[in-house]
Amino acid sequence: MKKHIKSTSNKKQSENVNNEKKPFNKKKYRLQKYSNKYKIDQWEDRRKKAVLRGFYKEINKDQLQNLEKSTFKIDEHKKQEKKVSAFQKAKQEFLRKKDEKRIQKEEALRVKTEKEEALQKYKEKRMQTYKKLSKKTKKGQPVMKDRLEMLLEKIQQQVSQ
Repeated sequence: MKKHIKSTSNKKQSENVNNEKKPFNKKKYRLQKYSNKYKIDQWEDRRKKAVLRGFYKEINKDQLQNLEKSTFKIDEHKKQEKKVSAFQKAKQEFLRKKDEKRIQKEEALRVKTEKEEALQKYKEKRMQTYKKLSKKTKKGQPVMKDRLEMLLEKIQQQVSQ
């Protein structure tokens, strides 16, 4: 029985040596937990890897398509319509959506410029009417000449409508 106890204690000691914890690095922990720069670096690394993965995937597909074209030229003559792969469909869909977004942006920009122009015209007209209405004589009385002209213009516009 004593041998059995010793062998288990030896196993525990060897496991303790192998499973010994690394000392806690508080500075590293804080950097990983709270540092925005660390998180951004991780995000950029993941993004770069994803882009590279997509790039290599596309290169491999192109190479496979080139091999298929060179080996199966006889089949191409038999088939007039070539089936579009899922990747090509996705690419076409992406380009279509991209064009739609570009058109929407152009339309929004056009509407925005029209609104700005209309607002500018409105402000300018308002400023001129304010100038006409705020004119005063030397004694502080309002100048009636401009007010009467404005009334005449309003009446003419109403009659023309």
